[in-house]
Amino acid sequence: MAKPLIEDQHFNDKKNSDQAEQPATSEVLLTEAYRQDALRFRTIFEAAPLGIVIADPQGYILEANQAFSQMLGYRHRQVKSMTFIDITHPDDREETIKLSTAVREDRISSYQTEKCYLKSDGQSLWAIVRASAVKDQDGNIQFWLGIMEDISERKLAQEALIESERRYRNILGSIEEGYFEVDLKGNFTFFNNRVCQIIGYEHDALLGMNNRTYTSPETARKMYQIFNQVFRTGEPAKVTKYEIIRKDGTKKILEVSASLMKGADDHPSGFRGIMRDVSSRIQSEKEKKRLVSQVQHSQKMEAIGTLAGGIAHDFNNLLMGFQGNISLMKMDLTDEHPHQEFLNNMESYVKRGSDLTRQILGFARGGKYQVKTTNLNVLINKNADMFSRARKEITIHKKFQEDLYTVDVDRGQVEQVLLNLFVNAWQAMPGGGNLYVETENINLQANDYDKPYAIDSGKYVRITVSDSGIGMDKKTQERIFEPFFTTKAFGRGTGLGLASAYGIIKNHNGIINVYSEKGHGTTFKIYLPASDKQVIAEKFKLEEARGGSETILMVDDEEMVADIGKDLLEKLGYTILVAGGGAEAIKLFQRHRDQIELVILDMIMPDMSGGETFSRMRAIKPDAKILLSSGYSLDSRASAIMKQGCNGFIQKPFNLKKISHKIREILDN
Repeated sequence: MAKPLIEDQHFNDKKNSDQAEQPATSEVLLTEAYRQDALRFRTIFEAAPLGIVIADPQGYILEANQAFSQMLGYRHRQVKSMTFIDITHPDDREETIKLSTAVREDRISSYQTEKCYLKSDGQSLWAIVRASAVKDQDGNIQFWLGIMEDISERKLAQEALIESERRYRNILGSIEEGYFEVDLKGNFTFFNNRVCQIIGYEHDALLGMNNRTYTSPETARKMYQIFNQVFRTGEPAKVTKYEIIRKDGTKKILEVSASLMKGADDHPSGFRGIMRDVSSRIQSEKEKKRLVSQVQHSQKMEAIGTLAGGIAHDFNNLLMGFQGNISLMKMDLTDEHPHQEFLNNMESYVKRGSDLTRQILGFARGGKYQVKTTNLNVLINKNADMFSRARKEITIHKKFQEDLYTVDVDRGQVEQVLLNLFVNAWQAMPGGGNLYVETENINLQANDYDKPYAIDSGKYVRITVSDSGIGMDKKTQERIFEPFFTTKAFGRGTGLGLASAYGIIKNHNGIINVYSEKGHGTTFKIYLPASDKQVIAEKFKLEEARGGSETILMVDDEEMVADIGKDLLEKLGYTILVAGGGAEAIKLFQRHRDQIELVILDMIMPDMSGGETFSRMRAIKPDAKILLSSGYSLDSRASAIMKQGCNGFIQKPFNLKKISHKIREILDN
C-alpha cells in the first residue's frame, strides 16, 4: 500500500486534535448559555412592574427586585435582612403565619391574598400577594417565591367609594325630603324611607309601582308631560302642585323636582328626583301670598327710610355750608350792624332745618337701643306737632298730665311707635277726623289689666292714642299685632306696623293693647315703667367762641364743608390742614403727626370710611385726639368708633360756638 501523503497525515493529526478539544468547547458553550439565561432572568426580574421576592425556608428574604424595594421604600441591602413577617402589618401577621403553615403541611400548594404591609416610613401599603413554596423530592421547602401587586390606590378608591355610599345612604335616610329613582316608564327602582312615609306604602309594595297607581288620571298626564320634557331637553324640571292619593285614600300635595339619569352608554335610563309634602303650605297659600306682599311692602318702606336718611345727611351738609357762612359773616359784623338781625334769623332757620333732618334721621335710623331718661310729654308733643303739619286734615287733641313720671326709653324707637299709631289713625280716617293723645300717671298691679303678657307691679306712664275712624271687629283685633297683618287694600299707606310697635314696647318692659268697635274708632294704650331719674336737659350754654393756635387736620369729602370749616377755624387762630378723604388724611397725618394735635374726622366718606381712617390713625399715633363729625346722628357705626376711644362727636350742621367749645374741651383735657 502506498504511503499516505503528508497532507493526509496532517489532516488526520488535525482531526484527532479537534476530537480531543471538543468536550472542552461544549462546556464553554453551555456555561455561556447559562450566563445568558441568568442575564435574561435578572433583566426580567428587575424590570418587572410587580414586586418579586425570593426567601429561604424560614422566610428570610434572599433576593428582591427593584419594584419590591421601591414599593416598601427600602434599599436593596436593607430588604435582605428582613422576613416576610417583619414587613407585614401587625393586624395581618397571624393570617400570614396560618397560610404559610398550610403550605408547609401540604394542605395548599400556594395562596393568594390581599394584605397590608408596612413601608419604611411607617405608612401602610395594600397589596395582592401570590406566594408559593418550591420543594424538593422529599417535600422539603427549598425557597419561597412571592409576587406582590401594589393596590393601595385601588384600595383607597374602594374605601372612598364605600364611605361615599355610606354617607349617601345616611343622607338619604336622614333628609326630610323623599328621594326617588324611576325607570323610563315611571316605575320606582330606588327610593328612601321618606318616600314610603309620604306616599303611604311599604317599601316592597312601592318598589316597581308606577306613578299612575297613586295619582289621578289628570295628574298622571301632567307628570307624563313633565317627564317627557325632561327626557327631550335633558334639563331638570319642577312640579309645584303634584297631587297623590295615599294607600289610605287621603290626598297630599307634593312638590317634585326631576332630572334625567343616564347609563354607562350615556343613553337615558330613567329619572331621579326629590319630593316634598307641601300640603299645609298649599292650603295656606292665599295667606302666604298676602304675607309676602306685606314683606315686600315692608322692604320698600325700609328702602325709603334708607333713602330718607341719606337725603337728610346730605341736607345737613348743605345746612353746614349755610351755617358756616353765616358764622363767618357774623364774626366780621358788630352787634349793632343792621344785618345782624337777618343773620340771626337765617341761623334760626338753619336750626329748624337741622331739627327737621334730625327727626327724619330718628325715623329712618331703625333705632339703636340708646336709653335716656325722658319726659314723654315733650317727646309726644313734638311728634304730634310734626305729624299735624304733615296731615292737616287730622285735628289732634292733646291732654298731658303735669308732673308726668319720667321713663327710660330709646327716644327714636318710641317716636317710631308714635308715628306708627298716628299713621294707623290717619288711614282709619280717610276723610279726616280727630286724633286724641293723652298721658297719665298710674299705679298698675299685676292683675289689674287684661294684657297680652305679664308685667311687674308699680308706677307706669300710660299713653292713650284714640281716633274717630272706621274701627275694627273683634277678629281683626285678635290679629292686630301679628307681623304683616293689615286690613288695608293693596297700595294703601305704609301698613300698620303694629307688630314692630308691640316688639318695641315689650322690649321696654311695657305693654300695648287695643280696643275698637266697628264704626266707633280705635284706642291704643301703652304702659311704660316709670323711672326714678331726672331728665338731663340737653342744652349747651355756650359763651363766645374760643380760639387757639394748635394745628388741626380737617377730613371731609364735601369740599364745601371742608372749606367752610377751614375758614371758620382759621378765624379762631388755628392752623388748618385739609384732606378730602381718608387716604389723603392718612398721608397728611403720617407726614405731620408731631404737629397735628386734633383731627376732625367725617364719618361717611367714599374712598375710606371714617371708622377705617380712625383705626389707621390710632395705629400710627395711639394717643391721637380725634373728633368725629357726621350729618347722621350718633348711630351704631359712630357709636362703635366712640367705644374705641374717640374723643368726641359733633353733628352737622354746627355753628362757630359749638365747634370752638368742642375743640377746646378735647384739647384742654
